[in-house]
Amino acid sequence: MSFGGPPVTTHSVEEADELLRSDEQDSAIEAEVLSAPPKLVYSKLLLSFTRKLLVATVDKWDNHVLAIDKVVPSNWKNEPAGRILELSILHLAMSEITVLGTRHPIVINEAVDLAKRFCDGAAPRIINGCLRTFVKDLAGTSTAQTSNSKLGVPLQV
Repeated sequence: MSFGGPPVTTHSVEEADELLRSDEQDSAIEAEVLSAPPKLVYSKLLLSFTRKLLVATVDKWDNHVLAIDKVVPSNWKNEPAGRILELSILHLAMSEITVLGTRHPIVINEAVDLAKRFCDGAAPRIINGCLRTFVKDLAGTSTAQTSNSKLGVPLQV
């Protein structure tokens, strides 16, 4: 119901009743949306974000495998099937940082929280360290590319 603008006029009682019914329906829908759990209200937003994140993860999978191999402990490399959840958290976090552009402190905190909730004892610390190393390497790479482009050195891909 809008409180701005000119008053609403009707030409018949039936038209006024219809307008009232419509306003009541709109109010009922508003009340339902406001009382609904957030996951129902934001489902389209979440689905869109999730799709972007999964597409980014698939697109950057090979690059992130190379980065993960550099930063994960050797015992994780020896038993990758036992660390599938931890490695998945790393892949998702790396994709969110590099492709979606989410600020890295936020992503790292979310990844550590997921690891605390779903992984074993040492995983949160290892994921935190791996992602911090990844971000440092990423910042070093982007700084080198920026300085090379300023010097006129062609970028190698």
